[in-house]
Amino acid sequence: SNGRIVWADLRGGNNYRVPDDAQVTEEDRRKAESTWFDALYVIGLEKESPESFYTQGDKFIIDVETYPYTEGDIYEFTTVEGGELSEAEQQDLFAKVNVFPNPLFGFNEGTSWAGGKPDEPFVTFTNLPEDVTVRIYSLSGQLLRTLNNSDKSSTSSPFLRWDLQNESGLRAASGLYLAIVSSPKYGEKILKFSLVMPQKQIQQY
Repeated sequence: SNGRIVWADLRGGNNYRVPDDAQVTEEDRRKAESTWFDALYVIGLEKESPESFYTQGDKFIIDVETYPYTEGDIYEFTTVEGGELSEAEQQDLFAKVNVFPNPLFGFNEGTSWAGGKPDEPFVTFTNLPEDVTVRIYSLSGQLLRTLNNSDKSSTSSPFLRWDLQNESGLRAASGLYLAIVSSPKYGEKILKFSLVMPQKQIQQY
């Protein structure tokens, strides 16, 4: 009310002290007093003299050499010997099989024919087990493509790309598609995904 700016004391370690007469919310006051103060860095600038201070356009660069971990940062994790998942964990992972991007918007500057760039869009199936088959169907039930381990970058990879081509090497059209992901060990999962392909024009006849 008197127009005086009340500054917090930033020298309190993991937290800082908010003056009693500061106009802040109770939530802000609680955060400031907590050792879990939700700010990565808090910086206070002090004038070297009453006549000198930063003005519009000045830059003040602070190099951070070490991330400020504190004794309050505690991380716990467990590992599995040999990295092997249990049967239940593997089954749970198969339930998370997915395809991305969904929908796929085929006209992307990174994969577009425009400007002489390669026209090679694709979708990726993820969280796959080692032994897997992916069958891709149109909504009418027509089988377009069958993918298996040989289409992965490696047998153990959890990823598999589909280049949007059918068995004859023709590009799939825009629309909604179904993929049946089959594993002899974990069963099947059905995925739905959409493709939005760009319009093509023949440049020369």
